[in-house]
Amino acid sequence: MALPEESVRQAVREVLARELTPLVEQLTTPTATEADKQRDGDIAEQLRETVREAVGQVREELAAVLEATRAGFASLAQEVAGLRSVVDELQARPAETSEPVEVSEEHTDLLKTAARISSADLRCHRDTWEFLTTRTAGHPHFRVPPRVTDEADERVFAPLSGRSLIALLISLHTVTSSDSDGSGDHELAAALYERIQQRLTRLGPGEGERVTIALDDRVTPEPDTDGDDQDGENGGSGTRLGWGA
Repeated sequence: MALPEESVRQAVREVLARELTPLVEQLTTPTATEADKQRDGDIAEQLRETVREAVGQVREELAAVLEATRAGFASLAQEVAGLRSVVDELQARPAETSEPVEVSEEHTDLLKTAARISSADLRCHRDTWEFLTTRTAGHPHFRVPPRVTDEADERVFAPLSGRSLIALLISLHTVTSSDSDGSGDHELAAALYERIQQRLTRLGPGEGERVTIALDDRVTPEPDTDGDDQDGENGGSGTRLGWGA
């Protein structure tokens, strides 16, 4: 049976009201929606700016770390090259005779003195340091210092333990005890041995100055002689000191 006309209209109005009311409310409240969009846009922009700043900071930190790593690798490569040259020289050196070296009581006492030292500072030319490490490499008592510092005038600074100092003295004594072959090794080893021996005298227990072994003699200028020709008579170059520390 057909519904009355008024009932049909009422039913249509109810359906339209139920389905269209939410849409009408969204369309009639644009201000709230736009405000939300603006707020969300501001937050998104702040997040993007924060991310950009964080990325820039991370890049700077990574660049600093990378530069430090490059410097560390360069220093390590230099040390490896130095050790490789020492190994190559040792391999090229003819095998030394196994004949025992005569050890004097004076040498033994000097080793005992070195054994009582905690550490000593060695300053010398880098070529002299290479000679020492080449001659001492492989000795069971020698330990390469963890820190060898370059100084002015192509010198190096190396802190040595008393144990490593014993190895130096034994190795230098072995060279000086052998026959001189005219290569300069005998003379250089003897001079180094004597300098270490000089610096290990007058030691005692207790507090005091740290032992410093300096292989760097200098020329002292002549004193002013008021115009006398002393420089000309003496060669004009001053007086050379001994191997004083």
